[in-house]
Amino acid sequence: MVWQRFVAVGDSVTEGLGDPDGDGGFRGWADRLAEAIAVRQGEVRYANLAVRGLTTRRILHSQLAAAQELRPDLVTAVVGMNDVIRPGLDPLEFAADLNALFSGLRVTGAVVLTSTIPAPGLFAPLPQALRRRMDTRITRMNAVITAAAHRHGLLCLDLAAMTPAGMAAWAEDRLHPGPIAHEAMAAAALAALDGLAPAMAVDGAEQPDPDHLRWLRTFLLPWLIRRLRGQSSGDGRVAKLPAYRLLPAT
Repeated sequence: MVWQRFVAVGDSVTEGLGDPDGDGGFRGWADRLAEAIAVRQGEVRYANLAVRGLTTRRILHSQLAAAQELRPDLVTAVVGMNDVIRPGLDPLEFAADLNALFSGLRVTGAVVLTSTIPAPGLFAPLPQALRRRMDTRITRMNAVITAAAHRHGLLCLDLAAMTPAGMAAWAEDRLHPGPIAHEAMAAAALAALDGLAPAMAVDGAEQPDPDHLRWLRTFLLPWLIRRLRGQSSGDGRVAKLPAYRLLPAT
């Protein structure tokens, strides 16, 4: 198919965190996918509404209407990671918000691609009991995502099937994919749009910095402080590309 208008909604993964663009911003898998589509077709109009730190409910309330107004023919909606890492998750509310988001995106008539959630923090020094609870939660949430995708006729990448070796491509914060993994996600998404089985293995990835104390000080402690204050890393932020940009740029 030829995609004329591509809109990406979501959180920090779709915003591109973990994949620096060299100019102080972030590139990310959705940008990479848009660029690949533009190279193949000659051009595509691309908007990225994703904002870091947002739960599925906040994405539903802050991005759905904007996405609908852009009248896309292709949408990506990778959500749920911020729901996973918050202790007060209500599975029924998550399912309701997810179904509302998917339904609202399908109303546009666009092809919509979503994904399951890979386990975060594989290389973080988390207690085994906490990791087991997190794994159980992710398994249940991915079942909800898969069922909702099927119900609404969405394409669904199985990012959770990425191997531990592949997920060594985590960025320095051990929560976001690094450049190699972002590229693998873009390639897998393009394959899925072509009706092909995506290959999710990631080769050539380096292990994250093994300095656990530095990770605790630099990443975990600030995250905990924001949680205690009821803050989000997305507070006050706006989408990096709220209107269409023509790719390749002319």
